Amino acid sequence: MAAKVAMADQAYTQLKREIVQAKLRPGAMLSDSELPDQYGMSRTPVREAINTLRREGLVIVRPKRGTFVKPIDFSEIQDLYALRKMVEPEAAVLASERVSAEELEELVELSALSMDDTADKALLNERNAQLHVRIAEVAGIPLLTNAVRSIHEEIERCLNLRKEIGRPEKAVNHGRLVDAIAGRDAEVIRTTALSGIERARSHMMNVLTSHSGASSVSDIVAET
Repeated sequence: MAAKVAMADQAYTQLKREIVQAKLRPGAMLSDSELPDQYGMSRTPVREAINTLRREGLVIVRPKRGTFVKPIDFSEIQDLYALRKMVEPEAAVLASERVSAEELEELVELSALSMDDTADKALLNERNAQLHVRIAEVAGIPLLTNAVRSIHEEIERCLNLRKEIGRPEKAVNHGRLVDAIAGRDAEVIRTTALSGIERARSHMMNVLTSHSGASSVSDIVAET
């Protein structure tokens, strides 16, 4: 039983990273007959992984058609940033009240890594997500952490969809946010967090709607 659980976890981790990194593009069909061969395992753990991702909202089932990576919806992206504005400033405030010296040092390090010009874009996108999730973890509310993680998985997927989208905008705000958390001034933290989220939202919308003359996310997804 433990071996089966381990294989399902391995399949879940691998499949999820391929979705978030946009190696499996939005709308791609997921075959439970082909994926096991690619991953070198039986169908059962792959099916379990797909079911877990379906519950998380990264995979959808279309009756009589099959199982697919969830498409990216323009209005949903807008909603994600609206949700960020609701939860992340308060997560940062809570983190400032509970952060230890060691955790603060970790946030400083994650912030620096997210601004490393020598890292490739996909890695920077991943580090961006890691920082925001870690701040939520420090806040100490698991449900909040899960919400922030889900938000940033979808944002990371959008950023990775086209290599031209590049890094989050603007990573320099990470340092300001961590400094604000260290300063423990709630209003400064909220203002800094909201400012960074709005810049990120504007960046995402501008790139998604201007790339190659695309007028919607579906136009970008359809390109090859």
